[in-house]
Amino acid sequence: MTIDHAEMCRRVSVGRPSLQRWIEAGWIHAPSGNGFVAFSEMDVARARLIRDLAGPMGVNPEGVAVILDLIDQIHGLRHALRGLSMAVGAQGPEVRRRIWSDAAHPPSGPSRAAGALGGRPRAVL
Repeated sequence: MTIDHAEMCRRVSVGRPSLQRWIEAGWIHAPSGNGFVAFSEMDVARARLIRDLAGPMGVNPEGVAVILDLIDQIHGLRHALRGLSMAVGAQGPEVRRRIWSDAAHPPSGPSRAAGALGGRPRAVL
């Protein structure tokens, strides 16, 4: 099902100006083709979250941007971990056992972590 601007506003219970501000802020991606903008169900869920954050929860625009960025990072990490898990699962039993064992007992100290990240250790949220 294709969701246009009017349907998106109806489902999220916001006016078109609010939706347009969210698109301009980059909080919602509005894919278009042939002059028609179509939103996904994921866009509807994200817009509802934005509505709740900016409305009843009283989060300011800068805070909404930070929250959305953190959520996007979490989704990216989940995707990366899913791929890593599939790659590990494709290995032989001995390799899988060593990987899971090493993951359960990671090396300590910042020097190894810094090398793996190509510099200073950085917290990833």
